[in-house]
Amino acid sequence: MKDIFKNIWIKRAVSVFCLIYTAVVVIMTIATFLYRLEVNEGAQAAFFTVYFIISALFLVFMLYSKEIILTRINGLILLPIVFFLVLFNMGNIIIFVPPLIVAIVMFFCSRAPEKLKVLLGTIYLMMYIIGIFAYFVLNTLLSSSAVETRLDANLSPDNEVYSLYDMNYVMTITNEGNTISPDGTMQFYICDVENKEDGQVIIYVEPYGEDKHFNFFTLKQKGIRRKVKFYNGRGVIPEVFWSDNNTLTYKMPDSTEYRNSLIILPEKNYFEFIGVY
Repeated sequence: MKDIFKNIWIKRAVSVFCLIYTAVVVIMTIATFLYRLEVNEGAQAAFFTVYFIISALFLVFMLYSKEIILTRINGLILLPIVFFLVLFNMGNIIIFVPPLIVAIVMFFCSRAPEKLKVLLGTIYLMMYIIGIFAYFVLNTLLSSSAVETRLDANLSPDNEVYSLYDMNYVMTITNEGNTISPDGTMQFYICDVENKEDGQVIIYVEPYGEDKHFNFFTLKQKGIRRKVKFYNGRGVIPEVFWSDNNTLTYKMPDSTEYRNSLIILPEKNYFEFIGVY
């Protein structure tokens, strides 16, 4: 049995197999740049357990084949890949913690030349320090301090916003039959905005049907939405409905007439993760 585990060809095969983990991390990095990853309700424990177990298993496989050149390279390139995964998921640390642990352990355990590891280690350390610092600075400068709360049937009664609105009316206006455009490509939603002034109620339109659903999680489209109308003040809900595939009709609480808005969604905002809206 010991001879089998010492067989160079088995180690080489395991080393190639470990590329799957790196590929998954790359795919997850790209996916969370383009979408917002949300773990499905009731699947949190299963997702976290499977995620940690898979990461731990691949770490064992990499350590087993660490003297193979492919694993050496793998151990050196994981840290810069995970760096972007960290940036795109700063608000959801569970997404990047397992790959980050694997990347750090494999970098230090890699059988790569020490001088190369010192050079790359210095570069990677500066990358993480400067990158994360820049992320927080940009978020502080660019993001708004206003708190948006989506008004729909998913709003918890424990949320302080809940008591500000007639939720029976909210659920009538925000049911899927009313919010989704006739051709099924767009959906409007209403947000309560708490800010330093009197607050606002805003009507937004976003794409519909572009989310990617999986067993444990959903990739939700992000970075594409249009602000149609806002009302200064909280506690009231405008009347809103679709007149046709591209026209949203609304009547604000302080108005007696209906207005139409032709909806053309903007280009995707790829920098939402740093607070650019």
